[in-house]
Amino acid sequence: MKKINIKKWQKNKNIKYIFDILEEKNEETRFVGGCLRNLILNKDSDDIDLATTLIPNEVLNRLIKKKIKVIKSGISHGTIIAILNKKKIEITTLREDIKTDGRHAKVKFTDDWITDSNRRDFTINALSCNFDGDLFDYHNGLKDLKNGNIKFIGSAEERIREDFLRILRFFRFYSFYGKAKIKNSYIKIFKKTSSNIKKLSSERIYSEFKKILIANNSYEVLNLMKITKVLKNIIFDNSDLKRLKNLEFIPSLKTEADFSIILSIIIKEKNLFKIFKKLNLSNLEKKKVKNIIFYQKKINFKEIEHNINKYIYICGKDLFIGLLIYDFAKYPIKNKIKKYINLLNLIKKSKIPKFPLAGKDVIKLGIKTGPSVGKILKLVENWWLENKTKPIRKDCLKKLKEFC
Repeated sequence: MKKINIKKWQKNKNIKYIFDILEEKNEETRFVGGCLRNLILNKDSDDIDLATTLIPNEVLNRLIKKKIKVIKSGISHGTIIAILNKKKIEITTLREDIKTDGRHAKVKFTDDWITDSNRRDFTINALSCNFDGDLFDYHNGLKDLKNGNIKFIGSAEERIREDFLRILRFFRFYSFYGKAKIKNSYIKIFKKTSSNIKKLSSERIYSEFKKILIANNSYEVLNLMKITKVLKNIIFDNSDLKRLKNLEFIPSLKTEADFSIILSIIIKEKNLFKIFKKLNLSNLEKKKVKNIIFYQKKINFKEIEHNINKYIYICGKDLFIGLLIYDFAKYPIKNKIKKYINLLNLIKKSKIPKFPLAGKDVIKLGIKTGPSVGKILKLVENWWLENKTKPIRKDCLKKLKEFC
């Protein structure tokens, strides 16, 4: 049996404590999932995922007895989250699928590790490791992980028909671990089954798609999703992904691009509200995407570098960075790369200027409360903005008198 170095986990008091609680009476608990994959590949990971032979209620009782805070929203499928010193540890009971319909699974709990591994989607997901560092690999997942080969356990089509989300999970895992070329047989199966994504809930699609968009190699993965007809079942059109590719010319821009920025870059405006509904975006995400798409039509980036404070004031730093990224993605002028980098650094360092006047200043000059106050204030504000927000309060008050 292969041993792996898990000293950092063995030294972690929180993790050791949870293992001591769960393994009191010859029960067995192991590390599984992303924390184990990332450890093997020397990647950082804050999350800890555990699998256990204990049934969920027993896990819950033991944790509560030790006064450990728990989240039990996933208990029907065997998952409980323990919160210890503000760190989350996800604990899931071994299980097997009794009945599946492509969206939901009826499960039965088990204490057999091989049975549990057989129901998992990919070989790299079936790896497990005990607290002594013994690695259990029932499906040659270690070799696939090191080779960057995302491989289904058993029949790919059968595993997909059990849960259609596995189509998106494949591409999500490929975006993080994939190196090997995707098998032609998989591409054919994805083309054949991709329309079933429409049957999934918005929350499940959003969760996987978001992780794909913010991955370092999102362009390559989205292109694969385009080829396999998966992408159009999420964003309705195979949009021009070259915009995303253009960001590779400026890594610092790509680093700043969050989910909302990347989504605004790749979608077509005509599909905007359909996508909002499809992915069930938060109000903040909707607002940012809409603002990027609509503001970019009004902003002239040729004049921005001459009056950066004006646009920081109008847009705010977060939206302004999004607009800068969008502009280069859409119009990638390579000889202006340095200008974009300088602009990004300026925006990040700058403070949002504060307009030195308020409505009461207008009223003091004899203007009655009402719409006129706002209109006059706006005239001074526009003058202040055109002068690069340099005029101080004294100058603004002087200008205000000219409009009253």
